Amino acid sequence: METSIILISTAVLLVLLFLKVPVFISILSGSMAYFFLTGGPFTKILGQRVLAGVESIPLLAIPFFICAGVFMNYSGVTKRVMGFCNVMTGRMTGGLAQVNVLLSTLMGGLSGSNLADAAMEAKMLVPEMERHGYSKQFSTVVTAMSSMITPLIPPGIAMILYGSIANLSIGKLFIAGIGPGVLLRVAMMILVHFISKKEDICPCAQSV
Repeated sequence: METSIILISTAVLLVLLFLKVPVFISILSGSMAYFFLTGGPFTKILGQRVLAGVESIPLLAIPFFICAGVFMNYSGVTKRVMGFCNVMTGRMTGGLAQVNVLLSTLMGGLSGSNLADAAMEAKMLVPEMERHGYSKQFSTVVTAMSSMITPLIPPGIAMILYGSIANLSIGKLFIAGIGPGVLLRVAMMILVHFISKKEDICPCAQSV
């Protein structure tokens, strides 16, 4: 009986993946199929955990951060932030690559999502970097790596989730993330500087 339930749950997961349903929905559906087929206390526990997650006040910050990122993209705030980063670092060795790193740092204090940051920069900054002579590989890697700074700079969604699950002070987590975030930004800008020199990337001013 247990084996049959596991096979059914696995089949549900694979069928949904084959139909190109998002991965998290496929995994959740397979897990829910197992819980409902086994019955007993699992169904009650699942319902309790879902309701507890919805009622969590700290987790309400996540949809608001996502909405803030959407509003910034549509209102033009993101482009203004990018222009500020270009003024600050555009003339450094590496040019737009340095802008990319600094923009990820500032986006950490605005959206708090590394995925939103990577998606935004991949759409707006990577094509601009390619237009100025940067290779697609270099532009993509800089965008992916710099997005790792975003969750460390408060307010980060990952810190809110961790603090809520582990029952830790989210304010203290925010304070603890500032140092590593700034250190990672400086280290990445130094790395971009040396790689740009090695690849002979022009440090001249570049408009975004």
